[in-house]
Amino acid sequence: MCVCGLENCKIASVFHEPIKSRLELVEHATERILERVGAMADIPTRLVLSEAIANAIIHGNQEDLNKKVQICGGLEDGNRLVLVITDEGAGFDPALIPDPLCDQNLFRPHGRGVFLMQHLMDQAEFRLGGRQVVLRKRLGGDSA
Repeated sequence: MCVCGLENCKIASVFHEPIKSRLELVEHATERILERVGAMADIPTRLVLSEAIANAIIHGNQEDLNKKVQICGGLEDGNRLVLVITDEGAGFDPALIPDPLCDQNLFRPHGRGVFLMQHLMDQAEFRLGGRQVVLRKRLGGDSA
């Protein structure tokens, strides 16, 4: 059962891929997922997808090997990549994430994942109490 909610959308090349909560799987999963939708995604999209998967593993599932990250996606309207990443964790409120551009946070080694998702994608929407992120980005041209 796919928890991403894409079943009722007009999306082509829909896929659902669960991965184990192991960080060493992030890079391979990112490449495999982008290949499945046939998207020639740019470097920022690859970065955001790998960051979203890593966040789900680390912060959501707490690297619990008994939990999985569910990744769904496809192409909406033929030219918009839609990626849905869902973890089995407790969730979080993205509004409570500290601004990484504030002086006290500039040199922190962590805390930029949500910022990157929100600024490098056309849309980053958090659902299910922060357990799911829906990412959208127009391919092959300007963002809309």
